[in-house]
Amino acid sequence: MPKPIELQTTLYYGPSESRTKPSAQEYLIFLVPGNPGLIPYYDPFLSALHALLGFSPALQSANFHLCGHSLAGFEALEGEPQQTSGLREQIKYVDDLLYNRVDEIRQRTGGHTPKVILMGHSVGAYILLEIIRGHRKRIERDGSQDFDLIGGILLFPTITHIARSPSGIVASTLLNIPRSAHIASAIVKALTYLIPSSLLYWLIRLIMRFPDHAARTTAAFIKSPTGIKESLFLGKDEMDQITDDRWGKEIWGAATEPGTNSKDTISSNLVFFWGRKDAWVAQKTRNDLINARGFRVSPSLKKRSSSSLASSPEEGWKPTMFIDDGRIPHGFCIKHSELMAGKVRDWVEDIIDNHHAI
Repeated sequence: MPKPIELQTTLYYGPSESRTKPSAQEYLIFLVPGNPGLIPYYDPFLSALHALLGFSPALQSANFHLCGHSLAGFEALEGEPQQTSGLREQIKYVDDLLYNRVDEIRQRTGGHTPKVILMGHSVGAYILLEIIRGHRKRIERDGSQDFDLIGGILLFPTITHIARSPSGIVASTLLNIPRSAHIASAIVKALTYLIPSSLLYWLIRLIMRFPDHAARTTAAFIKSPTGIKESLFLGKDEMDQITDDRWGKEIWGAATEPGTNSKDTISSNLVFFWGRKDAWVAQKTRNDLINARGFRVSPSLKKRSSSSLASSPEEGWKPTMFIDDGRIPHGFCIKHSELMAGKVRDWVEDIIDNHHAI
């Protein structure tokens, strides 16, 4: 019988010793989860992506390190300090984790600094953009960089006006009730206090039809001392802070200049993937952002084609933006990990190709 209360806080998939290429470039693909910020939800996704990258003919000269970490406050154990973290604190927390992981890979590979591709899901995409902004500011301030940040992949991004989405309208109304996070957390604890973790796991599998990894993670989330309170506290911050498009050319680039870091083209190496119908993203908000900021690509294409870029050269510097054909839901990490991993593999190839072309 699985023990759903015991979860990893970090996932890491690196090159095996038998397949490590000594002269190859090291790449770190760093995943920022959504809310609830439990990284075990993404285990099948990262595992599938790791396998696909390892067998990609276009990426044989690369060593890939795939990593993700749970957000702060979601996996505290009984007896540990139960401090909630808002959006600003989560951005700082993830930024520190990223720099620590880069240092670990340097040590593991004999001093080789990995090139970094960020991935963010849902609110993790917002955190991703803020990390890029901070990275740019450090380059401007110091005149150098700790590592080369060459691209970002934003999956079902909630980066503007989340409170205007169908689910956001409901969530913002409920979360504006004073002490709603504490009240809801207490109610859930009372309802599940007498239910053993193993029984809760099987109830989730039966009622929600979740696969093993998602049922185990959800049971642990419900039983954790801080998880529900942290999720709602962070959700309230999302409703309040994720409003207007707050980024300038440090994210979106400019048609006449490549950006702050001459070693990358971060604006054109950003890939946005939205669901056709996403309860956490208002369609008007999504479409307005695509029209203002994006180079839209048909969902039937894996990546930008050379013909599409040639037909619109004035648009080629913009981030690539896809709207799905409707097959993948916002919570892709529950049942659609392999399908999503296949798309991400293609985008990773594209980002690396673009970076090599500079």
